[in-house]
Amino acid sequence: MRRFKRSQGSSSCKPLKLERFYKSDRWHEARRLVILRDKGMCQMCGNVGTQVHHKIHLNIRNVDDPAIATNPDNLVLLCDHCHNEVHHRVGRNVCYKFDSEGNVIKK
Repeated sequence: MRRFKRSQGSSSCKPLKLERFYKSDRWHEARRLVILRDKGMCQMCGNVGTQVHHKIHLNIRNVDDPAIATNPDNLVLLCDHCHNEVHHRVGRNVCYKFDSEGNVIKK
């Protein structure tokens, strides 16, 4: 049985394992390094980046795999708008994915 926790201010539930990861020192350090590498800029549109996005989406099966969870090659800085686009939360007719070099491309 999976344990889920409701995030404050959110109606969505996230598995506790992921909640713990996103509060961990290893995530905060990986996030900090990606923000520095990407110079604080969204890698899709050039605006101020606010979200460090996993190219291979993080889930409870791969959260303990450093090649996915904290590997800078699997992380990219995006602004809120572009992050929502990548997750198909806006522009339902537009779809994005990443090429073999980690560049964002339309699907």
